[in-house]
Amino acid sequence: MIDDILKFLESSELFEFLFPFRILFLIISIAFIFAIFYYYFKMDYIHPVAKRRVNDFLSFQKFDSKTMFTKRSKKISTFLNKKDYKKAILMMEELLIDVLKNKGTVGVNLFEMIENSSIADIEGIKDIYTIAEEIKEGHGYILNMEELQKLFDSCEEALRRLEIIT
Repeated sequence: MIDDILKFLESSELFEFLFPFRILFLIISIAFIFAIFYYYFKMDYIHPVAKRRVNDFLSFQKFDSKTMFTKRSKKISTFLNKKDYKKAILMMEELLIDVLKNKGTVGVNLFEMIENSSIADIEGIKDIYTIAEEIKEGHGYILNMEELQKLFDSCEEALRRLEIIT
């Protein structure tokens, strides 16, 4: 009885019968995986971080975090010039978190990292955390351009003190 079952499972007739189904399920699986990645890239969930990591890996150059942080700060200033200040604020918060993590500061969010930091006089960037949290919660936070420029100037000054930009 068991020998008959094993012979049936190993038979070429069963393989030939199931082969089209295997191909069909493989195509469906690839389509679903493609759809998932397309959704993530379209919604910008993993695009900036994944793109940066892939570029760093494929460049075969020594990883220089200072150069990377400088490029990111320039990209943020272009968003500020386009008047897309919400995206610029969220990107600045992410940049500051990454810079402080790179310096060895621990914390769950930017506010805790600022509190745990031993770097002097970076109080001006606490406003970035509060505004970014209001934007993430969906509140319609509106800044005038003078306040926004003052906020980004204080962040640039903090990045200069952290020796990220010159």
